[in-house]
Amino acid sequence: MYKRGELSVIAGPMFAGKSSELLKRLLFLEHSGYKALVLKPLVDDRYDPDKIVTHNKLSHPAISVIDLELVKDNYTIKPYNFHTVFIDEVQFFDPKETLWFVEEGLRQGVNFVCAGLDQDSRGIPFDTTARMLGLADEIKKITAFCNVCGQVATKTQRLRKSGGRVNVGGAETYEPRCHEHWESK
Repeated sequence: MYKRGELSVIAGPMFAGKSSELLKRLLFLEHSGYKALVLKPLVDDRYDPDKIVTHNKLSHPAISVIDLELVKDNYTIKPYNFHTVFIDEVQFFDPKETLWFVEEGLRQGVNFVCAGLDQDSRGIPFDTTARMLGLADEIKKITAFCNVCGQVATKTQRLRKSGGRVNVGGAETYEPRCHEHWESK
């Protein structure tokens, strides 16, 4: 029987540095000689379909997947294979499937680091991120700077009202805002 793994969750608005924090932890782990599995949702193809890429172009190879069930089918998530599984943009994965995948890995003794938006541009929490926050052993809630006034930003502002809830984009579509300058879109 393995010691239970630990779950760290990095959450906040767009442009807060969630992926940068995930990459910092990943590089430190790899530098220490541990093996990691790095995952991202296939829908996030903004910069590179086969890499986690930050808005300032830092990157690391990743496996793009439609759902985490496919990962389970193709990889044995055990401590002798992976010390830690890193999941970027966790909000884009199915909540129940993600909870099952992470919980099963934790029971096997594998650590997880998940990064994602805590809420959408309307201020509604993403269910998957919320479930990961509830399960987390460590939470790093980070903020950005408001593009209007420079104060602490905890919201993501959609610049144009278009598309559905999930509308993958970058600085051309979204910007961080404080409560005062944010409006639901």
